[in-house]
Amino acid sequence: MTDLLQPHASDREADRRAREWLGNLDHQAAVGKRHHIVPRFLLARFASEDGKLRVRNRRDGKASTRSINDLAVRDFYTAVTDSSGLDSSLESLLSTVEAGTAEILRQHLDFRAFVKPRAFTLEERATLDAFVAMQAVRGMRIRRSIEVIADYSVKLLNPDRITEEDIRDVDFVPHPNDHLKMFGNLAERAEETLKTRSTSLIHLDKPLLIIGDEPVLVESERDESVKRGASKPGTAPEDLVRLEGGRGFANAEVIMLPVTPAVLLAYWPPGRRNLPAEVHLIGEETQSFGEELNLLMTGSAIDWVAARPDHPSFDSLELPPPQPLLTVHDYGSSAAARVNSTPARRPIRRLRHDDILEVESEQI
Repeated sequence: MTDLLQPHASDREADRRAREWLGNLDHQAAVGKRHHIVPRFLLARFASEDGKLRVRNRRDGKASTRSINDLAVRDFYTAVTDSSGLDSSLESLLSTVEAGTAEILRQHLDFRAFVKPRAFTLEERATLDAFVAMQAVRGMRIRRSIEVIADYSVKLLNPDRITEEDIRDVDFVPHPNDHLKMFGNLAERAEETLKTRSTSLIHLDKPLLIIGDEPVLVESERDESVKRGASKPGTAPEDLVRLEGGRGFANAEVIMLPVTPAVLLAYWPPGRRNLPAEVHLIGEETQSFGEELNLLMTGSAIDWVAARPDHPSFDSLELPPPQPLLTVHDYGSSAAARVNSTPARRPIRRLRHDDILEVESEQI
């Protein structure tokens, strides 16, 4: 694996490595391919030996047995460039990080009969932190949030041009490029937060954990005003839109990612040191912990949750109704009411051939 993600002596060295990596990259290598929002290697750890998963639709709860390939989306990370071409560099970067993470999990989980449990090395942490940070911002939730904010902003700022009927029934959406442009900054901020935290692998004595299309879970302590959805006097315009369900990594108590049906990667609160590299739960602890994590997973998911086909309670698992991604506090506009009453759903638009023509027309 490339050392692109490894700790460097200076920012200059890191920039040099990044330029070198980009210079050797085929920017069209993954164009037209199906991309897994949750990496294939991770889904495989939750699948049967023949690559099957039991999947439930997040909106209606219906269950079906599907292959890992069925959970891919075509060109989700492909950008349209200024030269009206297609660029899959982000997918290539994600693949590099995924390959490194897959190898780390193999070393720590699959070779346990031959290797003593140990803490992650600095090099392993660098790759894991990058992977978890990217996974947290690469999915449907962030892209759909960008779409919702754009739709709200257009409607709020153009009350004389948009009818009440359009506010209710028409969606104004940004280009998929907007998500990809923000990706680097969002992932970097999340990664910086992860670096300040200790990690542990939590082992359950039964394979009870499930996975979803937003597998990075954030458990936060929220003040009462946020829980009630109340806005404070003197709220600035930039504070009117607030993500529902937490305040991100910076204020999280614990950040978690299930990596197998029986193992969870946990990032503990900042400042807690000398924590064990591994924690083992048994009996009732496993049962209650698994139920709590699965509840968080179903609440976080946008489109689907999945488990091994032989999971004992997956088909009967109660799925909470989908909630709006964002809560908007303003003067009571119709645009805010639309956002606050619209459950989370898949992004309206993905990359399509017409997007290239749109870029070309903007340049004329």
